[in-house]
Amino acid sequence: MTAPPRDDDDFAGAGAAPGRIKGRCVGHRVTIEAPPELVWDFIADFEGWGSWNPLYTQTAGAAEPGATIRFTVAVPGLKPHKGSAEVYAVRQNELLEYGVSSLGGMLKALRFVELDEISPTRCAVANAEIMGGPVGLLLSRTVGERVRQGLEAMNLALKAVAERKWRGRPA
Repeated sequence: MTAPPRDDDDFAGAGAAPGRIKGRCVGHRVTIEAPPELVWDFIADFEGWGSWNPLYTQTAGAAEPGATIRFTVAVPGLKPHKGSAEVYAVRQNELLEYGVSSLGGMLKALRFVELDEISPTRCAVANAEIMGGPVGLLLSRTVGERVRQGLEAMNLALKAVAERKWRGRPA
């Protein structure tokens, strides 16, 4: 397993990707010993996230561009809250992007999960959030590390459930 980045600079370039908002990016990477297609099945199944995901404890919606997802998010150290987001991009076995813009664009957030194949039975997952707009930048200073911890917990749970399923045990 690769060591998870502890420094936001490891994700600094994510905000500069074409089509992504500008802002502070926090995230976590993990290597998963399971086929990318199997891991993708967990990533793209919003309806099933609540069964394994400690960050998103309830979710509903479809992984389709333009769809609205609804969720309860439990960022470590903060009270869980309900929200919704729009799915921006889906590339099967590669990328899921969703986000919100509120307060007239003063708060923007983009979440992305990128999956990279290392081999037919191994992949890397980068799970990150870009917080932009004046309120988003302020928010990133106050809760950015907690969000990163939540993304790490989500990645480690994804690793556990995918590897357990790949080994033939019930997920």
